[in-house]
Amino acid sequence: MNLMLPLSVFSKLQMYMTLLWIIFLSGCQNTEEKEIVIISTNDIHGRIEQFSKLATFVKRIKEEHPNVILVDAGDRFTGNPYVDHAKEKGFPIISLMNDLGYEVGTLGNHEFDFGQKILRARINDATFPIICANINSSQGELDSIPPYYIIEKDGIKLGFIGLVQTGTDQIPSTNPERLKDITFDHYLDKVEDYKPLKRQCDVLIGLTHLGVDKDSILATQMPELDIIIGGHTHTLLETSKEINNVIIGQTGLKLQYAGLTILKFTKGKLTERSYQSCLIDTITRVDSCIARKVNYFMEQPEFKEVIGISSLPFKSQESIGNIVTDAMLRSTVSDFAFYNQGGIRLSALPQGDITLETLLSIEPFGNHIVLHDLSLSDIKALILNRFNQDGHVIDLYVSPGSYTIIQDQQGKGTDVILKDRNDRPLVEKASYKVALNNYVSIQYDFPDKGKGLHTDISIVNAMVDFIRANTPLAPTNKRTYLSPVK
Repeated sequence: MNLMLPLSVFSKLQMYMTLLWIIFLSGCQNTEEKEIVIISTNDIHGRIEQFSKLATFVKRIKEEHPNVILVDAGDRFTGNPYVDHAKEKGFPIISLMNDLGYEVGTLGNHEFDFGQKILRARINDATFPIICANINSSQGELDSIPPYYIIEKDGIKLGFIGLVQTGTDQIPSTNPERLKDITFDHYLDKVEDYKPLKRQCDVLIGLTHLGVDKDSILATQMPELDIIIGGHTHTLLETSKEINNVIIGQTGLKLQYAGLTILKFTKGKLTERSYQSCLIDTITRVDSCIARKVNYFMEQPEFKEVIGISSLPFKSQESIGNIVTDAMLRSTVSDFAFYNQGGIRLSALPQGDITLETLLSIEPFGNHIVLHDLSLSDIKALILNRFNQDGHVIDLYVSPGSYTIIQDQQGKGTDVILKDRNDRPLVEKASYKVALNNYVSIQYDFPDKGKGLHTDISIVNAMVDFIRANTPLAPTNKRTYLSPVK
């Protein structure tokens, strides 16, 4: 008796069994639980000293979890002279991020501080994409930026949408001179455009540089998001904030912490989400290879040049601001100089050597001096408009003399009493010669906004000349005051 099946029947049976096996395996795959971990950073501000610690943290997490994604929510630049004033500005931090294996990042407002040409070069250097959905840059030197990026890990698709903050002038908080031919949309205006992206992904993530309050609004308006990984406000969320069933995370600033988001899936569906900020600052066993590279970037001798000496510690940002405005005054022989609080990135200065590194840490933006001819009422408008727009906080440091802002019962500034170096109140005259930095000259509201004479005197060079001529330096008296609310 011949029990052998015809070849055609055997082939069909074999094909049928193979198909059943594939279906079985597919079913097993859908029922198995999967886990994806996202490590996030934001507002690094050039803090490359922390990268050897971050590398250790990333290595530990990858040893425990097979599917790890490393992302950044913007402001990689501005805050460390070894990054901001490297031969190729910004390159050290991008190089280190490449080494650690970042997979996606978004734009922060400080990404524009070096101008479009340099930003484009750093984006090209990165081995990971930079995304932003509310920028229109195709007509600028920067070229087009993709709005989103999809990463697939272990069969799970994660969509990342990039967003950057804009102010009342509808641009990010940077020097507008560096945004030529670029426009920005309000972040909420892009919500409807990217809601359909949810259908292409298993998880939809906002990678934003908006700040926690705006992230909360975004979560309310876009429930399609599962997670928002944010930045900009330097807020440390030790655990997630949940709004409208969207979890929000942010890690403070300067790589003191890293975010850890754990996503769990069953049958390809997201079933669990958790977020926590993990302390990086206290890690002692650092990655030696990354540490050597960081040391190389930080051993450039030109940054160690001693410019002068501080005979006493400078304990407030205003005391440092007084150095800046005194230097601006000396370099231009002006009647007054003003400098904005946000343009000074150190809040204290120890007693001892003042190096070029110190000055570049105080003023990392590369700003220059702009001269204006202003009346007394123009100067008052400059001070009051900013005070009333900025939450009733004094913003402008001054040299010489001092000023006091008069407030009404609601705290609104109504007048300014300005005094000269001899403590005499200023009187109205034809005009005063006033030195501002280019950011204040263009961005602040006052009658001569944007009409000043641009000089080739950089703020840093003005400080170098002033400190060399006046070393040793000691803190000067406070110069800005608020009257009690009446």
